[in-house]
Amino acid sequence: MRTLVVSGYGVRLRVRRRCLIVEEGGERMVVPLAEIDRIVVVTSGVSITSSAVRALARYGVDIVFLDPHGTPMISLCPPWISASVETRLAQYRARLDPSLRLAYAKAFAQAKVLNQAHFLQELYLKTKASWLVEEAEKLQRLAAEIMLADKVSRVRSLEGVAAKIYWGAIASLLPPSLGFPGRDQDSADPVNTSLNYLYGLLYTWSFKALVVHGLDPYTGFLHEDRAGNPVLVFDYVEMFRVSAVDKLVYKLVTEGFRPEVDPNTGLLTRETRAKLVEEFAKWMRRRTRDGSGQAESLEKHLMLYARRLARAVRSQQPYQGFVEAVIA
Repeated sequence: MRTLVVSGYGVRLRVRRRCLIVEEGGERMVVPLAEIDRIVVVTSGVSITSSAVRALARYGVDIVFLDPHGTPMISLCPPWISASVETRLAQYRARLDPSLRLAYAKAFAQAKVLNQAHFLQELYLKTKASWLVEEAEKLQRLAAEIMLADKVSRVRSLEGVAAKIYWGAIASLLPPSLGFPGRDQDSADPVNTSLNYLYGLLYTWSFKALVVHGLDPYTGFLHEDRAGNPVLVFDYVEMFRVSAVDKLVYKLVTEGFRPEVDPNTGLLTRETRAKLVEEFAKWMRRRTRDGSGQAESLEKHLMLYARRLARAVRSQQPYQGFVEAVIA
């Protein structure tokens, strides 16, 4: 067990003899602290003792509290995870250098669009729907155009065009009964609400990966800086959206899983949220190859590419984004 999902009301967490004790309704589960990387709390009505928080911090365990939309409300991390100030100073210099900012923005956006193209290629291999080949080729052309862009605003514009092509293809493949109109953050259909929820988790995973390697999550390159918004996290997750979330949601719903939405609130039910977190944690442990052929778990790639970004920023050199190899 690397990620512990807490989804029940009235659950109590405490520590005894280097083990986490999870108590609920007269039942209890005992988990060695050394076997936990992260605790995700997806509901209210959960209590945790201060001694448990201190013990978990000593073991480097994150505690993440999500709201019903999947947005991280708070993430408790040990204070020693941040690296030296050298990386952040270099990051600020790169952000103020128009050519470097553009180069890093292109790297994030191109990687995202190439991953979208590769996923459509994989779906063609599975479905034999020949029209997917043409859509994937359109995305590959847009990825090439991104590298020729002379402004960050142009990069974002091309990324938007690619998104319409990609999500239009995904919508055509999913069962009509799901009511998926394409990507719409404000839609109450179960696919969009699931995507929103899991992107929130991906933000949390990515936030830590960036901070561990000394980067400032609030200073980005592709997205415009806004006070209080972790824009570098928004930049960074672009490269992993397809591999970490889109493919998972597609797999789940095409295999029969139906996310349940509470008709009174328009939010995913507690049971659905718990299921999604558990599946996401397992999915992030799957091994996959990047464009260079390096095989690692997705979670490891998330950390490796943050390290490479920090290294590129410190040396003021180009950055190669994460692109997952096509899975036949």
